[in-house]
Order: sequence, then C-alpha cells, then structure tokens
Amino acid sequence: MRLCSRTPCSAILRRDFDLAVQVEFRRRAPDARRHEDLQAVRAAVLDSLVDNELLYQKASQAKVSVSDADTQKEVQKLRQSLGSADEAAAFMKGAGLSDKDLSDQVRRTLVVKRFAEKEVTGQVSVTDAQAKAWYDTHPEDVKRPEAVHISQIVVRVPPGADATARSNARQKIEAILQELRAGKDFGEMARLHSDGPEAKHDGDSGWVWLGGGALPAVEHAALQLKQGETTDVVESLRGFHIIKAIARRPAGPVPYEEMHDRIATRLQNEQREARLRDYLAGLRKNARIEKLV
Repeated sequence: MRLCSRTPCSAILRRDFDLAVQVEFRRRAPDARRHEDLQAVRAAVLDSLVDNELLYQKASQAKVSVSDADTQKEVQKLRQSLGSADEAAAFMKGAGLSDKDLSDQVRRTLVVKRFAEKEVTGQVSVTDAQAKAWYDTHPEDVKRPEAVHISQIVVRVPPGADATARSNARQKIEAILQELRAGKDFGEMARLHSDGPEAKHDGDSGWVWLGGGALPAVEHAALQLKQGETTDVVESLRGFHIIKAIARRPAGPVPYEEMHDRIATRLQNEQREARLRDYLAGLRKNARIEKLV
C-alpha cells in the first residue's frame, strides 16, 4: 500500500502488515484468536497502519523525536507481551524481524503517540456537572453486586498432592482455627501462617462477589458471612482457607464520589478519541491511498 499526501509518498509493506496482524493475535486471549475473527482483525490492523503512517508523516514534519531509553522500555514491554524470552525470540525469527527492525517500529509508534498527544488531542477537561450527568444517565454502568471484604488464611495444597500431604495441610489449618477460636488475632495469624500474598497484608484479600474472579468456594463461603464472622475450614482447589468478613456492602449503585475519577477519565478519553478521529479524517481526505496487490 502506498500513501501520498503533501509529502513524498511512503509505503506500508506487506511484511509489516502481516507482522502487525500476528502481534495483534498474540496479544489476544486464546479464546479470542478464532479463524472467523481474522478478516475483521486484518481490516482493523490495516486501518491502524494507514492512520499511523499519516500521523508519522505529520510528526516527521514537526521533528518529533523519542529517546533510545524510552524506545527500549517499550520494546521490553512488547517482548513480554509475546510470552517467554524463547517464545519472543521464536516469534521474531519466524517473522524475519531483527532487533533493529523491532526498535525502529516501536520508535515510530512512540513518535506518533507523542505527536498526537501534543498536537492533536491536547489538553481535555471534564467538569463535575458533565461527570454527574453521565452518572445519572448510565445507571446500569454504575451498578455493583453484593460483596464482602475479606481477610483469609490459606494453607496451600500443591496440585496432585497425595493423601498424606492433604492430611497434613488439613491438620495445620485446623490447628490455626483452634488458635483463632482461643482468641488469637486474625491478622497476626495470617502474617505467620498464610501461604499466599495476603499474608503481607494481615490476610486482607479485598472485596469478593459472586463471579468476581475469586475461587468459587471462597466466594460462596464469604457471601454467607455477616460482618465480623469467621468461617470454619473451607476447602478449594488452592488448598484450605479460613475466611473472615471485614465488611459487607449491598448490591446497588456505586456512590458518585467513588465513580467520579473513573467517569472523568472515561469522558476525557472519549474527547481525545473524537479529536483524533476528526484529525485523521482530514488527513485521509487530503491523502491519496493506493492499494497495490
């Protein structure tokens, strides 16, 4: 594909297009890499490449630059998105992509982003009245389910553990439960005995709700608790748990004060996207885009 505007023509190579399609697919979750999605992905990638090339031409005229350090930071993020070091290396080899090729493409992307932020989208603002109006007119988007804020103590059982290992883990969690019933502090016991990351936070595991991503056994047990109550031993795929309800909140709308920053960010992003769409529409109108097969 060749693009010509008021600057010399530039080309989008088939290799770059195929590579961008592969990268987009690799970034998707496995269940979103269906063959029937391929055509839509290819069309979206092509549009994106055209837009980026048009913006890059304008950024080059404006002499926008990006440092080597910023480029390499983004290169590392991209490599990590491709999987392990071996997987990233295999992908690059299969795509016929050298380290320099990757750095050059990342640098171009950053140049375009920097130009767009400075010259196109600029500063955007959202008033409290605008945020409140959005909140009032989108009741379905601000609802949340009933939830429980929990602390927990976890004794892990490795996958495939034999009966003896499971029995030892069960005995350990039962002993912890007895100490809690005898008056030991839950947070202290979590710090001393829990096997998960919650141990660093006195067992605090945040809010849990039905279908919210916690282990099903944990969700079910937590939602049965009243504030301040503690479960007996709960068994899950992860191991054994003791769960305490720190607080409960009913189903209903999230208070406006808690939603304000998220709504403001959303509206700001919408403004930026609208400005960029309008700017790109102007660039496309004044460009000659030729698809050479």
